Amino acid sequence: MPLAVINRDLDICASVLGCGRAGVSERDHNHLRENHLRSYRLLTTASLTTLCVALSGSVAVAAPDTVATAKADGATATAGDSRQKAVRLASGERLELMSDDTRSGSLFRVVPRDNAGSVGRYAYASVGGRLRVQPEGHPAQAMQLSTGARESAAAAATANTYPVKLTVDSPIGVSYKLLHVWDRQTWAYYQVKDEEYTPNGSVQLPAGDFFAVALYNRMGGAGSYLLTRTFRVTNAGTTVRFDESAAKETRIAVDDTTASRHTSAVWISVPGGLAGFAGGGAEKIYVTPFSVPGVSLRLHEILTKQGTSEYLPSPYRYDLYHSFDSTVPATPVVRVATAGLARTVTSIRGQARNTNGWLLTVPATGDWTGVYLESPVAIPGAITEYVTPDRSFLRLLFYRHRAHHLALKDRALPAGTTAGETIGAAPIAPRPSQSAASDRFGAWMSIYEYPSLSDAAGNLGLDNDAKVSVNLRSGDETYASATGLSPYQPVSATVPTVATVYQLDHTVTRATSWSRLSPEVRSEWRFLSASTSYPSQLPLVDANFGVAGLDTQNAAGAAPVRIDATATSRRPNAIPRLTGLEYSTDDGATWVALPVSGSEDRASAELTVPSTAAFVSLRTTAVDDFGGSLRRTVIRAFAGPASQYDETVGATRISNVVVNGGVPILLTPSGARQFTAKFTATDPSGIASGDVYLYRGSYRGPDRVLVSGSPADCTPVNATTSTCQATFRIDPTLSPSRTALTGAWQVAVRAHAKDGKSFSDLHAAASTSVLSLSVRRHAKLTTSATSKSVRTGKTITIKGALLQANVENGAYSGYPGQLVTLQFRKAGSSKYVTVKKVRLDRYGKVTVKVKGSASGYWRFVFAGTSTTAAATSGSAYVKVA
Repeated sequence: MPLAVINRDLDICASVLGCGRAGVSERDHNHLRENHLRSYRLLTTASLTTLCVALSGSVAVAAPDTVATAKADGATATAGDSRQKAVRLASGERLELMSDDTRSGSLFRVVPRDNAGSVGRYAYASVGGRLRVQPEGHPAQAMQLSTGARESAAAAATANTYPVKLTVDSPIGVSYKLLHVWDRQTWAYYQVKDEEYTPNGSVQLPAGDFFAVALYNRMGGAGSYLLTRTFRVTNAGTTVRFDESAAKETRIAVDDTTASRHTSAVWISVPGGLAGFAGGGAEKIYVTPFSVPGVSLRLHEILTKQGTSEYLPSPYRYDLYHSFDSTVPATPVVRVATAGLARTVTSIRGQARNTNGWLLTVPATGDWTGVYLESPVAIPGAITEYVTPDRSFLRLLFYRHRAHHLALKDRALPAGTTAGETIGAAPIAPRPSQSAASDRFGAWMSIYEYPSLSDAAGNLGLDNDAKVSVNLRSGDETYASATGLSPYQPVSATVPTVATVYQLDHTVTRATSWSRLSPEVRSEWRFLSASTSYPSQLPLVDANFGVAGLDTQNAAGAAPVRIDATATSRRPNAIPRLTGLEYSTDDGATWVALPVSGSEDRASAELTVPSTAAFVSLRTTAVDDFGGSLRRTVIRAFAGPASQYDETVGATRISNVVVNGGVPILLTPSGARQFTAKFTATDPSGIASGDVYLYRGSYRGPDRVLVSGSPADCTPVNATTSTCQATFRIDPTLSPSRTALTGAWQVAVRAHAKDGKSFSDLHAAASTSVLSLSVRRHAKLTTSATSKSVRTGKTITIKGALLQANVENGAYSGYPGQLVTLQFRKAGSSKYVTVKKVRLDRYGKVTVKVKGSASGYWRFVFAGTSTTAAATSGSAYVKVA
């Protein structure tokens, strides 16, 4: 990011707050600049207008939205969220940059809008260090998102340029498109002026050879087109036409007939940038065959089992990549055999609760920008992965779409079978990161413990919904104190330059519906630090946990588990020692020591968890030979063998739980159903947050779960009471297995108070006011009469048909064998009377013959079942004379 922009933002903050540049030393101004730069590296997608706060003894950088309070030397300043890593697209979907300090370039993903289960097709381009995204059916958004890429070679300004018209030859109208032009010799990029709502664009070009790309979609899922052209400009303007009829479908085809494309990305890569499509499920992509040195067409596809979805995830996942370098053949279809791929089984642990998860991957191609493609996975569960061999992939795992994520280790697998890995093993706790950690430069100290909720295997992670509190002090002097921070937000302060012993307390808390583990993680450090002449990590002691013998829910059984703890130090050449290891079965109220020698950097102890324990907390202490120390506490580090129970701490109460307005949810073949779950929560201190979790089956081992895209939105009614609402979405059209959604669901509700201690977590319907939710198929019932009028005593033939929503094929089909009731209402009367009950045939149809005695209306009534809703047909009038 240009320093001028940072200086501009600092000037803005000075004018807003009146602190002035004069109120900040040049040294601190440089530190602000450095901290601002790091904020951009850490998942930043949009320019931040920052606020500068000058305090006695500290300087902080904050974003506009106030989320916490920082204190220093008795002064108070607002501290905002520096994350700002996502923007809303015109389609309602969210664009999120996923890069961090550990990886070069900027990788991104698009998250479904609201609670949608899948992402629509979108075009994207990364040129000159900027990212543009165009959702299908919407104009391109020039969001000017910094991707961290190098700036492309600037197109030289010259008077000798000529007008070039670019146009798409298509049998349909092309309204929304992206057009790009590069010089084939220098790969300098030329900005094209788009003529919106037409197939045209224009650009001024000098004489030379050029490569052009056009990206557009046919509406309604009829396909996406990535057309290319090479052309030459001599001494006059010209018109360049992209011929849609020359485009051919491109894809990666496997010999597994049960697999279908879940999502894909197809893009053109040139030395000056890239442009392509991603998302859109099985929608086809067509490209123009070409032969151009230095240009590649890259394909990344995720295939899953047909008939699976986020509700019933696929047991396998194909992660396939191919690059056509310099030449795209006339038939750009790559055929691969499953037997020639890399194969591994990846196990994903739950956090003492079933939930929805997403596995995201992007191939490491050397491009500055790449798009993560995601597919649903069962948590807990095991998924068989078939992967293009010898290709490195970057990977992420998400619990909930925008909640806890783990940055998995980059992986390249050889062809054949490779031993699998386990992801998400408890304890979920902090892990040190070499590239994103608390540091110091001169008198400037920045507290930033990015991977605050990592797994035991060392996959770094955090929970976007977690809150962080920080307190930095020395003796009676407090240098920084903040609460309610996001996991991405650093806290910074100026401190003495002389060697000083500091105490740093760092606490991460979270209250989620989908996880029962690690609701609180505390790290209490003591360390010696002096001024540094270059940026250096703070010399903190670390401690890592591991627990062997847990099941897929990270729960202990009757057999003993082995608890491992290891001490490390961030101070070079320091010798760490693990001095204590304890466990608790009452959330840290009491502790029991485990044997530790105290002279080694690690310890291991066996523990038979009491059968009455629902959770086990862990605490360890460690030191190094420079006087540094750490006490780390993980509340509910793993689950115990006892059943999890309803919990209420303090005076928090939950009432008035209502799902979908109190009526059953009806599934139809027409698409998604969105519904809400509402409840009322009260506490004397007020309500801080709430969440809802839907499950079918037992609480400990449900066969289906539904998790909303984000925690409940709690709106205060008064100082003590809030109404909370979570939004859910069921889409029965995503795949053929959605009949598994029908039946009775339980609703678990959680609320946390503002005092930070009180909460209520209810999930046992027998002892709480939690309601059941019924999900049923929609039904249609018809009635017809063969005659409009008959004579008295003559036969009337009444026909009926019962149809139920068939999400397997997106239509309605006959519901055979069911009982329906034939009813009659005499003309002039308002009351129907039952004539008889009849059973439908194997096609869901019935024919009934009755004697005509009076004019009136005939109809059939279906009472419904546990999986299909009741239905009443329209009436058929027959005149009897």
